[in-house]
Order: sequence, then C-alpha cells, then structure tokens
Amino acid sequence: MGQKITVLGAGAGGLTTTADLTLQGHDVTLFELPKFESNLDAIRKNGGIDITGAASEGHAEPTTITSDPEEAVADAELVIQVVPNFAFEPFAEAVGPYLEEGQAFVLLSANTMSALEYREILKNVGAEEVRLGETPSLAYAVRKTSPSGVNVLGIKRELSVAGVPSKHSSQLAELLDEVFPFTITAAENVLETSLFNANPVIHPVGALLNAGEIESPEDEYYLYQNVTDSIGRVMSKVDEERIRLGEALGLEVKTVGELFHDWYGIGEHEFYATTVNSLRTSSIHGPIQGPDSLDHRYVTEDVPYGLVPLSEMGSACGVETPTIDSLIQLAEDMHHTDYREEGRTLADCGVADTDREALLSVVTRQNVHA
Repeated sequence: MGQKITVLGAGAGGLTTTADLTLQGHDVTLFELPKFESNLDAIRKNGGIDITGAASEGHAEPTTITSDPEEAVADAELVIQVVPNFAFEPFAEAVGPYLEEGQAFVLLSANTMSALEYREILKNVGAEEVRLGETPSLAYAVRKTSPSGVNVLGIKRELSVAGVPSKHSSQLAELLDEVFPFTITAAENVLETSLFNANPVIHPVGALLNAGEIESPEDEYYLYQNVTDSIGRVMSKVDEERIRLGEALGLEVKTVGELFHDWYGIGEHEFYATTVNSLRTSSIHGPIQGPDSLDHRYVTEDVPYGLVPLSEMGSACGVETPTIDSLIQLAEDMHHTDYREEGRTLADCGVADTDREALLSVVTRQNVHA
C-alpha cells in the first residue's frame, strides 16, 4: 500500500524523487513555488516525468502537480523537501502555515546543520511543530535531460536520517525505509548527518582551484576527472578537518572514500578507496560536466551553507579548521561576497552559546517554540 507523499521542489532532485516514488506505487504530490510555475507547466504538458538510468525507469504521472502550498501538504504522511539551502526561507514561508502538528518532514537536500536552521525558520513563520529531519545527501546522483525528464547516474545503497530533536530519528528512519528502495538508518543526531555530507569537501575545492579552466570558454570542465594530486591533497585536508570535528563531538565520521563505498560501492575490491581515488574512479560521477561558472551551487551553496557552519562548529569545539577557513576566504575574494555574514551561523541554528555543550544540547531540544 503506497503512502501519501509530498515532494517540495521541481529541480532535478525533486523530479527524480517524485518520479521514482510514483513508480514505486506511492501517491505523490509535486509542489513548486508559484514564481516557478513554468517548471510545473512543462511537466503538465508532458503528462508527467520521464526518468531513465539507475532508479525506476519509465513515465511517472504524479497524483497532483501544484503551486498551491495548502493543497500540497494537506494530509501528507510524509513531506520531502528537495531544494537548495538558499531556497529554504521561501519554501518554509509558503508551506509552514499549512503544516500539521506531528507531520513527518524531511530535508533530502541537507547541508551542514540544515535541519537546525530550518527548525528556526519554521518557528519564525509560526508553523506547527513537525517531526523534522534531514539526510546527509540526496538519494540520487542525477541530471535533468529536459524540463520534464531526468537521468539517474547512481542511487544510494544506504542513507541515514536524523531528527530534531534526535528522539524523532528512529521514527523517521522507519518511515523512509518503507518509502525508498534502499536502506535508511537512524543517525545519532543532526550533527552526524551534517558531518556525513561530502559536498563541502569536494565541490568548493574542485571549483575554486580550477577557476581558470571553469571560466575559460574553450574548455569543458569535469570536476571529478580534474582531481589532480594537488587538488586531491586539499580535499583530503578538508576531509581531515571534518573528521576532527566529529571526534570533538563524540561522533565517528567516515572519510569521503568510505562514504562513497557505502553509498555507491565505489572502491569495493580494495574495501575503502582513498578520498582522491574514489572521486577519480567513480563511473557515476565522472561523466558529470560542470560547473561552467563560479556562480554555481558548488560555491554559492556549499561555501556559505557547508563550509561556513563547519568553521563555526570548529570554533565552538576548539578545533582548528585552517583549510576550510582559507577556502571561505578564497570564495569571498573571488565573489566579493561576505559568506561568513550571509552564510549559516550557529545563531541561525538556535545555538546561543558558541561552545561544544550548547551545540550538543540544541540537537536534543524538543520544542521548536522554546
């Protein structure tokens, strides 16, 4: 028996989630903000979403396609948001007033401390207290093939979910495990899912240190194929700083190589490949082209919503993050943007005191309105 699910966001990740879960037999509603109604018009004109590749293949016809937030979330057993972190506020403002108390709501496109900030945003828009959670990554490696079509390059073999407060983690894991065609487990807390996100390790380094090639109109840039030894060493340094943050918080954080092994089976024969080799040898990620500009989510999302909160976590825990800090500075210089000012801070996440104990206590705080 399928479940009544709402997917928020009609980008590549949202379309894939909608199509895959529809073909799995669930009753799926796809929602997009009214200002992006044209994204939905293309799907309506096509009569649904065409999906190819590693997930369910076929033509998926969602039950409902809407830009009406009240219609979208009404009676949904599970709400899944799949949008970039910089779009959190408009989506929360749209659907927040119509969410029901106790409704399951999962951020499938999380970054560092996403759910903690989203809880504060929901509080500010007067939303009912939901069972909010996050996964550390998208379920799919995917690219759009048309306004109503997607090609899935890879699908996770397993994924974790954490609730805020952490007491919701097990309930959300059981719910998602029944919905998705792969294993979902409960994480310790949202600090763990934050630190299990590979994007801040890979994307900013790959983009910023290849700025010349990305900005050259003659070149086609492939991030994963361009992980040279030097760039790989910088990624490994970011990886090491991320792991030290986990140790300071009492969490066992996996390297990117270990994550790629668990998620996609990369490095299977040598058990765990190194971070660099995992990226270089990934048949899933190797063909992915781009970015073609530094004004891309690899920088504009993964620096302010990935690296900046990692740096703030380091300051709170007494862990130095020199490589992460240097990448933030480099991105600020390239974009003439104060990412520390515009990015996600501990204060945005409801952490009043910048110390380890305050960071740990906020993940177990129960009442969103406290």
